[in-house]
Amino acid sequence: MKINKIYRNKMYLDTGEIMDISPFIRQKYDLKVNNEIGRFYDEISYEASLEKGIFLISLKDRTKKEVRLKLEEKYRNKAAILRAIEKLEEFGYLNDLNYAMSYIEGRTYGKNRISYNLFQKGIDKDIVEKAYLALEEEREENVEDVKLEKLIEKKGKKVNVNNERDEKKIKEEQKLIQYLARQGFSLDKIFKKLKEYKENYK
Repeated sequence: MKINKIYRNKMYLDTGEIMDISPFIRQKYDLKVNNEIGRFYDEISYEASLEKGIFLISLKDRTKKEVRLKLEEKYRNKAAILRAIEKLEEFGYLNDLNYAMSYIEGRTYGKNRISYNLFQKGIDKDIVEKAYLALEEEREENVEDVKLEKLIEKKGKKVNVNNERDEKKIKEEQKLIQYLARQGFSLDKIFKKLKEYKENYK
C-alpha cells in the first residue's frame, strides 16, 4: 500500500482511498509520497478517525451512529473507526444516554415522536426509556406530562372548556388533539390532560 500523493490534509493511496490526515499524523509517521505504509495503515486510520471524531463532536453533539456514518464517509478501515468510537466513549465525548436526555429536554415533542427521531439517529428504545427515567428522577416530575400540560396551556383558547355545543369550539379542540398527536403524544394522555385542564379551568 503506497502513498501516491499528499495534498493539504489529504493522503491519496494507490488503493484509491483518500484519507484525511492531520499535520501531526503526517509528521509522526513521516508520511511522504511513494512511502509503503501497509504496516502502519491500521494505526494511521485509527488515529485519523479519532482526530476527526473529536473534531465532529466539537462542532455539535452527535450520536454514536452519526459519528460512525460521518467517519465512514472519510475512511475505509471500519475496524479502526469502531476502535476510535470506543475510545471516544471511554473519554466521555460520546454518550448516547446523555445525548438522548439533552434531546428530550430541548424539544416540546411527545415521547412517540422523540423515540422515532432518536431511533433515526441510532439510539434504541431502551436508551430512550433510561433517558426519560433519569430526567424524571432528576426533576421529580413526569417529563412527558409537563410538556403536554404546557402545550395545552399555550393553546388554551382552542380548548372547549365548558363543553359547549359550539361547532366552532368543538372543531378547534379536535384540531388541537390532532396537533398534539402529531407532536408524538398518545391519545390516552391527550384526553386525560385535556380533561384535567377543563376541570382546573372551572
